[in-house]
Amino acid sequence: MDRDAGLVAAVRAADPAAAAKALADGADPDSAASRFTVTVLSEAASTGLLEIVHLLVDAGASLRARRPQYESPLRSAVSNGHLDVIRLLVDRGALEVEGTERGSLLATAIAATRHRPQAGALEVLRYLLELGADAAPGEETPIVQAVLGSAAPATIRMLLSRGADPNSQRSDGTPVLVLAARRGDHAAVDVLLTAGADPDAVDGRGRTALMHAIERNERAVSTALLLAGAAHAGALDVARGWQRQNVQFQLGEMSVGLDDVPIARTAVRLHPTGYELRGDPAEFRRWGQLVSCAAEELGDDEWDTRTGTPYALAQTVAHRLVHDPAKSPTASWHRIELTRAELDTVRQAFVELAYAVRAELPDGLGREYVHDTLDELDAQLP
Repeated sequence: MDRDAGLVAAVRAADPAAAAKALADGADPDSAASRFTVTVLSEAASTGLLEIVHLLVDAGASLRARRPQYESPLRSAVSNGHLDVIRLLVDRGALEVEGTERGSLLATAIAATRHRPQAGALEVLRYLLELGADAAPGEETPIVQAVLGSAAPATIRMLLSRGADPNSQRSDGTPVLVLAARRGDHAAVDVLLTAGADPDAVDGRGRTALMHAIERNERAVSTALLLAGAAHAGALDVARGWQRQNVQFQLGEMSVGLDDVPIARTAVRLHPTGYELRGDPAEFRRWGQLVSCAAEELGDDEWDTRTGTPYALAQTVAHRLVHDPAKSPTASWHRIELTRAELDTVRQAFVELAYAVRAELPDGLGREYVHDTLDELDAQLP
């Protein structure tokens, strides 16, 4: 067997003796199974093979990622919660050569607490925080990343215990408490409030977390905020405008009805019995503009190939969102009925704008708006 192939086989078999022999016979410590895979050091780090990692590092294996799009040995260990391997690699200088093409190590550790939840993931996060790890340039703060990523309360508590500000704001000025409330994450809301988050902090549109929670009918979040003393100012009008009768009672009204109260809405809601969207004309217009923006940026052929939906349908639904919403006869919101294919087209446009297409967005809308809207739509889709 080729010496390099023997080393690859030894690592995959988790056999330190065979790995040591292959190295002694002259195998390259930077071997890889193919040109499309990571090095054996990254493989060993990802599976927590401390003894083999030690052998490879001693033999001169590179601590860098084989390619920018691949995980480095250190990032592989962070992703999989292997603290002993991380300590060894850090001691050998892995932090000094770690790139940020894939984001910060801290962001990887925060994501790991959700994607690979285990006690080791929290220990890795604690260790990196003790080392002073922080967000990379251009990244949101760690506490914002955790909330946006729906991290477990234990992750948020750890960040707070290491100095994260419960009143942190996203880059667009949205308080982290508002982000948690919009997502219906009552556990994160409770952790942030307990840590001292201001229950009445407002976002760029002057909306509090309570107002957002009422709009999205997140009752557990509303209750947590009210128990923390969130101000009622503006909240009752939002409850009346969305006909959230249960919240109206919580806010002290003794009798409620199906009020027709005009309000400015920041949410578009999907009615649970079908594909009827409810919201304000201004929000529907933004949605239509974004669909049009994505379709025009990609063009006919690329839109069809990338999204699997017809370009003509994207143009049609963009026009309908701008021009077709009609006032509800029994409430102050407007509504529009879409087919499932039209709704899927809207979602595909948001996905492209959020993760692929770097087009200039209309009306000064930011990427944050696109991501928030996509998250909320996904949460409502059956």
